Amino acid sequence: MAATPPVATRASQVFRLLDAKDEAGLRAVWAEHAQHADEITRGWLRGRAAILATLVETFPRITETHSRIDEVDVRRWGDVEVETFVLHQSYIYDGTQYDIEAPTTMIWRREGQTWKLALEHSIPLSPAP
Repeated sequence: MAATPPVATRASQVFRLLDAKDEAGLRAVWAEHAQHADEITRGWLRGRAAILATLVETFPRITETHSRIDEVDVRRWGDVEVETFVLHQSYIYDGTQYDIEAPTTMIWRREGQTWKLALEHSIPLSPAP
């Protein structure tokens, strides 16, 4: 079976930054008043500062992060873009291996010439029966 090439989207760039634990890159992506549904804290993080603080606090506890997206659909309405896709992600958190599959939505807003991530929401699914 041939490997599926990575999908080049705004979301795929975010996950490359996340996998690399690139704090500066992630800071540049998020909108000031962004919202993020966080899998680890199991709640909403609101505002770029809260999102980045939680990510940076979590980085030392996570290793071997690998993210891939597929089933991508991108829709744009003026200065708003919505990406939906399935996230496949594996990582080790506090010594425990996690493998998730999560339908995900990212909403982007154009600010001047730059697209900023305004909302990220994933639904990690339990393994199929």
